[in-house]
Amino acid sequence: MNLSEPFETKRMKFRLLDLKDIEVIYRQFSDTDMCRYFSEPPCTMEEAKEIIKHYQNPEGKTYLRYGMFDKLNHTFIGTCGYHYWDAELKQVEIGYDIWKNHWKQGYMTEALPMLLNICFTQLGVDCIYILTHPNNQASQATVKKFGFKECVHRRYTDDCKQICLELLYPEWQHYNK
Repeated sequence: MNLSEPFETKRMKFRLLDLKDIEVIYRQFSDTDMCRYFSEPPCTMEEAKEIIKHYQNPEGKTYLRYGMFDKLNHTFIGTCGYHYWDAELKQVEIGYDIWKNHWKQGYMTEALPMLLNICFTQLGVDCIYILTHPNNQASQATVKKFGFKECVHRRYTDDCKQICLELLYPEWQHYNK
């Protein structure tokens, strides 16, 4: 699979972000409800543009982010991807964000199998981890459905309050049967 190629699930289409997405990316990353669980402060319009540029052309980079859109009406749902891919340690951190109007509708439960498959098969990692805010119970519950378990932090962060959950390759293979 070419990481730049769009793909689909039952309800969503995934594609790389481009500058025509500037309004929804700005909305996503500047909204105070959305930002309460982010490790970064709300962004400006210029920073939203830089977010999009940063994630273009992911081949060979240690990070990737897809925009998730409703297949029927093309509404923006959120983003998902990976960052901090460490080929030597064979681990990668994933992240995602769902626009608040789409919370609790199962979008990440639908998206995670695709993202996990990309990380394990395309990146060849042995461990996928996620850092999550301790109060973000919904996100923790979602990844735990896929076998993620709490662990020590896989990378250093300034925010020691975040919880790290990991999924190891053998557990993913067991789940993926």
